[in-house]
Amino acid sequence: MKNPFRFGEIVEGNSFCNRKEELKAIGAAIKNRYSFWLYSPRRFGKTSLILRAFKEVKGVKTIYFDMYNVQHTDDFARKYAQRLTSDLFNWKEDIRKFTQKLGHYFKNLFPGVSFDTGGNPTFTLEARTIENQNDIDTILNIPEKFAVKHNQQLCIAFDEFQEINRIDPFLINWMRSSFQKQKNVSYIFLGSKNSLMNSIFSDMGSPFYEFGFKMDINSISKEDLMQFIKNRFISTGLTIPDKAVENLLEKSRCHPHFSQYFASVIWEMIYEGANPNKDEFTKTWLHRIINSQSIMFQNIFDQLNNNQRIVLKAIALSKDDMEIFSAQNRENVSFLASSTLDTTLKSLIQKDLIYKSGKSYTIFNPVFREWIISIYT
Repeated sequence: MKNPFRFGEIVEGNSFCNRKEELKAIGAAIKNRYSFWLYSPRRFGKTSLILRAFKEVKGVKTIYFDMYNVQHTDDFARKYAQRLTSDLFNWKEDIRKFTQKLGHYFKNLFPGVSFDTGGNPTFTLEARTIENQNDIDTILNIPEKFAVKHNQQLCIAFDEFQEINRIDPFLINWMRSSFQKQKNVSYIFLGSKNSLMNSIFSDMGSPFYEFGFKMDINSISKEDLMQFIKNRFISTGLTIPDKAVENLLEKSRCHPHFSQYFASVIWEMIYEGANPNKDEFTKTWLHRIINSQSIMFQNIFDQLNNNQRIVLKAIALSKDDMEIFSAQNRENVSFLASSTLDTTLKSLIQKDLIYKSGKSYTIFNPVFREWIISIYT
């Protein structure tokens, strides 16, 4: 029997949990041609959320582009151009007309179509390098040019948008210059680095300052996740006690990815005959998960300095997400100067080990948190 829980991939169909309010808000923004940006920690479900919204919205042509693996400006230009041609143009059209159309949109970039050994067409740009502003502008302006010609509203999502600072410091200026003139295309910018996304959209000196509004993505409620997990078990003919689900969500902190990950392990154990009503059940499945990743966690921990270990321990052992500067929690790191503590927290954020929400700090990976607890208790 197939495990009903999905994680580490785009979540679709019955594996997608709730997010009704977010889907409604995103759909309204797209229809009204509003651009916005959205931050959440990695594996929080923002990509699945946007792709689900794209699937549900009507009357708008949508395009998704991931910037995570883009290496440099030329790489961006070619990959983005490939995505645009794939999603906007009819590849079943007569090849001569099709190449003429490409020439109209990709002026001076020498677009062409080649065929692989299986006879499948592939888009290419024969320009030697694509890195000056005029050539980049040509590509960035294609969506608006297409929208006007076809009387078609477009919405384009850039995932891991904070990577733009690494790709090319000038690219963000060219994007803003192009995007602000477009009347028929809206943009969604997704990111997993809070400080970088804030600097892009909130710093007054940034080209993207106040370009679009910020949309928040909240945790899925405990009640929704609990019902979702129980229903997924029922769909396979198995059941899980409420107490077992509550323990799961306590350990996962209701993080979408880890909730499904933990549920998948528990499902396998129950399917194999484990009794979820036994007192040691939670300890057993958690031990199995921790053991599977302990070597990786040890390697991470070995690379941390003493201050970083102390702060991680303090956050892990706190009962709730830690407001580390509070009087109660400050005692756990009292021997660290405030400046040292602040520097240490920032370094842990940069390493993607913790994230900040309001005044509180949370260890991103709840399995790592449990591993830290296990070595100190």
